[in-house]
Amino acid sequence: MGKKVLFYITIIMFVLGVCCLSLVPDNDLWARLIAGKHIVETFSVLKHDFLSYTPTHTWYDHEWGASIFLYSALKYFGGKGLIFLKGILAALSIIFCIKTVEINKPKDSKPYNILYFALMFWCVSNSIGTITRCLLFTCLFFSIFLYILELSRNGKNKYLFLLPVLMIIWCNFHGGCISAFGLISLYIIGEFLNKKPVKKYIYVLFACFAALFVNPYGINYVKFLFYAALMKRELIAEWNCSFLPQYTFMYLKYKFYLLFIILVEILYFIKLKINYKTLDKTKFLIVLVFAVLSVIKVRFQTFFVLSAGTLLYDEFYYIYNSFKESLKSKLLNNGKINNGYSEEKISNPVPDSDSSAQSQCSSALSEYLFGYSKVKEIIIYTLILLMSVYLIFIKNNEIRITESEYPRFAIEFIKINNIEGNLFINFNWGSYAAYKLYPDNLIVMDGRYEEVYNPILLNEMRDFHMLKGNWDKIIKDYKTDVMIIEKKYPVYEKIIENENWALIFENNLSGVFVPANKLQKEYKYPPANDNYYNSTMFLTDIEFK
Repeated sequence: MGKKVLFYITIIMFVLGVCCLSLVPDNDLWARLIAGKHIVETFSVLKHDFLSYTPTHTWYDHEWGASIFLYSALKYFGGKGLIFLKGILAALSIIFCIKTVEINKPKDSKPYNILYFALMFWCVSNSIGTITRCLLFTCLFFSIFLYILELSRNGKNKYLFLLPVLMIIWCNFHGGCISAFGLISLYIIGEFLNKKPVKKYIYVLFACFAALFVNPYGINYVKFLFYAALMKRELIAEWNCSFLPQYTFMYLKYKFYLLFIILVEILYFIKLKINYKTLDKTKFLIVLVFAVLSVIKVRFQTFFVLSAGTLLYDEFYYIYNSFKESLKSKLLNNGKINNGYSEEKISNPVPDSDSSAQSQCSSALSEYLFGYSKVKEIIIYTLILLMSVYLIFIKNNEIRITESEYPRFAIEFIKINNIEGNLFINFNWGSYAAYKLYPDNLIVMDGRYEEVYNPILLNEMRDFHMLKGNWDKIIKDYKTDVMIIEKKYPVYEKIIENENWALIFENNLSGVFVPANKLQKEYKYPPANDNYYNSTMFLTDIEFK
């Protein structure tokens, strides 16, 4: 087996293994499954919301294409299908990053350093490795766009025509397609500064923009995408700054990678005495912009790691090889390996008679380091493969929901006691509640956020939970029949004290409240068996005709 083949097998196994580490589904997965189920069963895209009791606008489902894949994976392959789909998308994203490194022909090495790419994926795994979400499709398309644009920079322009075609697919899979316009624009600016032709990139930019209009919603969808891209989302964690005080001990893998890239670039600039004239403006601009964006918004961490890890491979290897050569020189000069010659001769070689000794010593050192490198490589590959095999084939790889992540007991309590009506529940849990309780219960809102709802609704929900201002407005304005409230919020104790509401079920996570005048005589209580909830996780009463 060639080294290249072994490398690709190992990196794919590693990616699949990491994808099996965390198997708690994303909060928004349930809405994706609902949308996918509707499309597969009716051959039409949802344009209105039917899950909520609050006012909604046209459902501009920018993830409808991804929903088909997610639902189909579940329908035909069960929970393991979702895990496998996640692994395929993540692996393809990294493979296109590696292929981009290949076409850029690293000067000092072959582009197959397994530790480099394993580290790169590990640092981005929070976004594309450990949760099942539609962002995976954007990561893949972003990597493909980067690959084709770099092909063009290397003189292979014939693939540029694929970008508008890919944009038609991308814009119907995830709203992250907007990132492509930023990427292409950076190539235009960078190549202009490099004094290279830019017309081809301008043509591609306009062609990709035209491709946005190929969607089920027409021009309104394009307006919605740009509106959503520019709107503020202060209450959504991934749209906040990566370095907020409350995030001090969060996103550590990304922060480590950011520091790693900064150090590599500083050393590279110093060693090669890079100035404006010798600087590759395109590459530097892309990495710099996405680095800044990743600091400003958590959501851009993924784009930064993918772009920096791909475009700065050569810089990394230059520093790496410089370190190796420096180490080799020190070992030689210090006489650590002398191949039978005295340290005195190695440290103080005589130009004439001892020059051959010095040469042999250098050759011996090279052989030693080569042998050491081979042993190290075998150990690294073996460890990565063994770990990956364990994670993929031996570890229990069933998607599961835990009580710390989902109010599964509270939802089951409502279901088995036939408590129907409008359900007030935090938006993080809304999709799960809708998936399990529709049509008997409608939700107040869920993670579809701007896709379906007026963003003001999320502010009202925040005020309710934190007892701010006119905090009970959201339950007064809309008829509420039952509430699931998390104990961690101040409003929990406030509702307990309210004589108009009665607590009928609680556990460590949350409580279920109904109007005091609607109490039943008896209530059934849900099973406490984890296996029950995990085995019935994807059962739903939602039907489409």
